Amino acid sequence: MPNVINKQQQIRGFLLLIASFFVIFSVLGSVIYWSYTRTIFQNSDTAISQQIKQFDLTGALQNSADANRKAPLLLQSNMLSDVWVYDKSKKLVIDERIPEAMQTVYKQKFKYSKKFVSYRPKTVQIGNNYYRGTRVSFVDGTKNNDGKPVKYGIITVNVTDTIFNLNQFKKVILWSFGTFGLLAVMVSYWISMMNMKPIIKAWQQQQDFVNNAAHELRTPMAVIQGKLENMLTRPESTVREQSNAIILSLSEVRRLTSLTNNMLTLAKSGSNMTRIERESTDISEFLSNIVAPYQEMAEFDGKQVLLSTHANQPIFIDQKRIHQLLVLLIDNAMKYSDSGATVSISATIEKRKFILSVADTGRGISDEAKKHVFDRFYREDKTGSRQTGGTGLGLSIAEWIVHAHGGKIVVLDNQPKGTIFKVTLPL
Repeated sequence: MPNVINKQQQIRGFLLLIASFFVIFSVLGSVIYWSYTRTIFQNSDTAISQQIKQFDLTGALQNSADANRKAPLLLQSNMLSDVWVYDKSKKLVIDERIPEAMQTVYKQKFKYSKKFVSYRPKTVQIGNNYYRGTRVSFVDGTKNNDGKPVKYGIITVNVTDTIFNLNQFKKVILWSFGTFGLLAVMVSYWISMMNMKPIIKAWQQQQDFVNNAAHELRTPMAVIQGKLENMLTRPESTVREQSNAIILSLSEVRRLTSLTNNMLTLAKSGSNMTRIERESTDISEFLSNIVAPYQEMAEFDGKQVLLSTHANQPIFIDQKRIHQLLVLLIDNAMKYSDSGATVSISATIEKRKFILSVADTGRGISDEAKKHVFDRFYREDKTGSRQTGGTGLGLSIAEWIVHAHGGKIVVLDNQPKGTIFKVTLPL
């Protein structure tokens, strides 16, 4: 994938993650702050509501049930709230609660303020203190405890300490979300990079697959085209005379058929189109039927194929795919083994796992090749592989079959020489 496209995709992913984290943190912070604010003012709002209810029950408030009472009413405040009362001119009415030395200060400080609303408690700063309150209107004839007529009132609760706690909570929220925001930036950048890795890997695999497939297809097509063009230059030749060219062309056609079938299998495996259908299998009989043809073929080449089975219980496997797996491994072992070599197939059950291994005494695989032996189109000895008809896809298919069963396949050195392919499948 070009670096420009890669960078653009990473930036888009990063910005999307940052926006997502910002929305989540904003909503979470708003909900926490709103819930905390409602809770922290609950006591003061309750005290104000109780005071209003008390006045309402005595008929002191306008529009209250007893508002038509003719006798003068005395105002009584509860212990949780303060009630500042005013006359018709909206001047503070001084009562016995206010010391004489402080009366001038109170008149100046607690002027009638329209900042307090009449329908819900509101927080207002007066001097260095904060008060939460609401204003009310009294019926005519209402008097305070000193018998002075009053018309308006403001019911308040001093919430200075509450506001201090709320401001501290704000700071904690801001610092916390600032810290988490910084972490979110770092995490978003890391996630965007991690998200691009499989995309880049998949894109690179696709490019490699297309390039390798084109290379593999080009060679047999060129051979077939060359042989056919050569045959056209000799229209009077007999089939017997052109038999070598025909045989070679047919060989390349078979190779093309095998290559396209393997590519189709790998394409289906990559798109999860192929499903594993497990069924109970007598592994001894199953392996015997697969290995028998290879034992006969090995005799003609001066080789030996041995089978050892120590599995006394049914195994649940996809018989078609495991058959394909064994054919790939045995065929691979036979191709890269010289005359006199031995190919040993064994099946055992160890620690609730089915172990299947194919070992040969052939040429072996180098340590460097072991790292890439399951890569698509990889061949350690390309010349030898082409002579034996290999395409470099067989072991990739074998690995997919094993992984589809939830198992593991590894390649090991055989002693004194050769290779072991060990397959481990969960029971």
